[in-house]
Amino acid sequence: MKNRSPIVRAGLAAVAALAALAVLVPTFAGAAKSTNKALVAAHGKALAECSAEGLVNGYTNDATLFFPDGVVVKGRAALTELYEGFVKPPSEEGLCGLKATPVLEWERGRTSFVKFKVTAPFLAKPYFSTDGYVFKGGKIAAEMSTFDATKLDFKKSQ
Repeated sequence: MKNRSPIVRAGLAAVAALAALAVLVPTFAGAAKSTNKALVAAHGKALAECSAEGLVNGYTNDATLFFPDGVVVKGRAALTELYEGFVKPPSEEGLCGLKATPVLEWERGRTSFVKFKVTAPFLAKPYFSTDGYVFKGGKIAAEMSTFDATKLDFKKSQ
């Protein structure tokens, strides 16, 4: 590059920088996308394992969770109370046994929307719910959920 003019050297440097960006940007975007997907999967795993601790640990300390009808759950203590009740067995009015399988996902940056098919041995038919997540530091900072337990169709007792 010694014998090339400054303009040619600058042009070659710009081409090299653009080539590096063409390689790195999709890698970084893919990393964010797979991270979101991994965080949603970890949330679903904690749900399937009936782990209140696992569910709560997936949120930031000041996370806010929005449910239908204006119900808002904010902060670690409120999330703990919510999920400790949620993961109780059905015999104790909990929903332990739910499995949420993603059927449609949309992601941009730190935001994901996921439509879930919710099933359980005690449900008469699948239920569909959509959650929107905003992630911060590898945790859920905010979630908007259409989940409404009053709309679940339970099997009739034998």
